[in-house]
Amino acid sequence: MPQGSSGDEFDEFSPLQQPTTLGYVFSTRDAHTIAAPLLVAAALSLAGVVAGASDATFRWPGPTLLLLVITSLLLVASIQLQYLARQFLYSRADIDDWYPPGLSGQKKRYQLLCKWQGDDYATWKKFNDISVMCFNVGTVFLGSGIFAALLPADGNKQPGWRLVAACLVLAASVADVVWTLWLYRWNTVTSLERGDELANLEEEEETS
Repeated sequence: MPQGSSGDEFDEFSPLQQPTTLGYVFSTRDAHTIAAPLLVAAALSLAGVVAGASDATFRWPGPTLLLLVITSLLLVASIQLQYLARQFLYSRADIDDWYPPGLSGQKKRYQLLCKWQGDDYATWKKFNDISVMCFNVGTVFLGSGIFAALLPADGNKQPGWRLVAACLVLAASVADVVWTLWLYRWNTVTSLERGDELANLEEEEETS
């Protein structure tokens, strides 16, 4: 079991929980605090253009507007859920900083704090997973909305160029779906493999 700054006497009270990989927290934070707001602004800007244009400008103005609005709502939801989830994510070191066990000398108190860390981590994971799902689905809807906006309407000048651009966006959206599904699978497999390796090491240390 990993040890914190409190010493070996508290190891039995340390249900340490951590993300796999450890850098996953930073990647989700950057996606939801930097990328998501920018994508929301892009989606709402394009929605404003579609809403203010004549019906002849876009092939499907109504469905295009709906796709862009759904995109904005999903991305805003991902931001809000990430803010909610982040308050439940902290480490053993944070516990030691705020509640120095050496000063209090109360094992039961420290045991309860470590238990809360495990419970709060589960809460963070639940809301973070929903936030990530909203972000990923939102990017797919954004690609769909841009695709619909680029499709040439009847009477558009140079419709071939718009059609090529629309097909490129569609191909990128499909690639985004494939990439996201691969990442889900990779993260799951990696988490299981590393969990098994750590468990095997703990068993070897206990038997040695």
